[in-house]
Amino acid sequence: MGLRARGSWLAMCAVSIGVAAIGGCSSSSGGTGSNGNTAPDGSASDAPSAGPDAEGTDAAGNTDGGRNPEAGAGDSNAGDAAASGPVVGGCPVFPPDYPYNQDISQAALDPGSATYIANLVSRAGTINPPTSPSEYINIVPSSQANVTVQFGSGGGQWGFDTSDTFQSSSASTASVPIPSGVTYENMNTPNSDHHMMVVVQGSCRLFELYAWNPSSATSGWEALVTWNLEKNEQLPDGWGSTTAAGTPLLAGIIRYDEVAAGEIPHAIDIVIPGADLDAFAYVKPAARSAGACGSAYPTDGFPYGGRLRLKASFDTSKYTGTQALVVARALKKYGMINTDDSGYSRADFRLGPGSWDTTDLSQLKLTWDDFEVPAMTLVQSKACN
Repeated sequence: MGLRARGSWLAMCAVSIGVAAIGGCSSSSGGTGSNGNTAPDGSASDAPSAGPDAEGTDAAGNTDGGRNPEAGAGDSNAGDAAASGPVVGGCPVFPPDYPYNQDISQAALDPGSATYIANLVSRAGTINPPTSPSEYINIVPSSQANVTVQFGSGGGQWGFDTSDTFQSSSASTASVPIPSGVTYENMNTPNSDHHMMVVVQGSCRLFELYAWNPSSATSGWEALVTWNLEKNEQLPDGWGSTTAAGTPLLAGIIRYDEVAAGEIPHAIDIVIPGADLDAFAYVKPAARSAGACGSAYPTDGFPYGGRLRLKASFDTSKYTGTQALVVARALKKYGMINTDDSGYSRADFRLGPGSWDTTDLSQLKLTWDDFEVPAMTLVQSKACN
């Protein structure tokens, strides 16, 4: 899928009203992608690409370099996800009070719901069914050795350290527990988006990397963002991550193990065309708006971090099989959260690998009119001077 972290590797200079600036705006080292699109920060956009080599992917749709699969691991029980919230490698994917894990099925409608939906209908194209896997989770033991990761020009690292303090560094290298058989998005496809995720068992540390075109698994990366999966950690205002919104990529992926267990216990990421991304407002857990650094986006579009809920009246009785049904139920209970600019005239989901029935998933021919917007609290920002 053409999912991109537009500007997400920079600490963008969106300044929250009444909040001190976190970091300055710097220029991008990116360019124009093979499809002619550019990101808000000038970085290259994604071109349609083939899926990555799935070596090391287990039956549950997760990867660990072929050494420590999540499904069946002694400290991981995917079947408990529905009862205890999302779990990866025995680690919670953030605590119950994290926004992604909140049941919003009974939340009141946002006063602007009808306008938001009308704008999406007119500007955001179609919603693609989630049939093309793109995101891979590498689960490693606590004993996994660190390797040195090198950053390209302008790259850096930030996030939450082992004391859960936010920190950033412009150092040209970092130590990351990447296994020798790591699998990541578009790993064999140059000139396209590359996201890598590593979850460390025991410590429950999440390492996420992004680059448009890394040189290898350990060189040429643009961003490393770190999180503690056991804490409700959200980036300071103005910072991007491996998603343009500044959210963790792991939180919103449609994972096969959860679908197979019968419930996705969290909100799902949706990536919306830039034609309807709000220039100067966002919703937590996002940390920045689409218009950071003066990018041209509408001022009445849908915000990063904004949530859409599938209407309770949406008829799922027509679905055959179970995979589309499980996704639809999650969209009714937890909704979907906007985290990026799709780069196309369509919206896309983030899908992990697994034994997907594409005929089943293709039944998710959803339209914007099938959704409504639960009450949101906007954070206003302003463009760079």
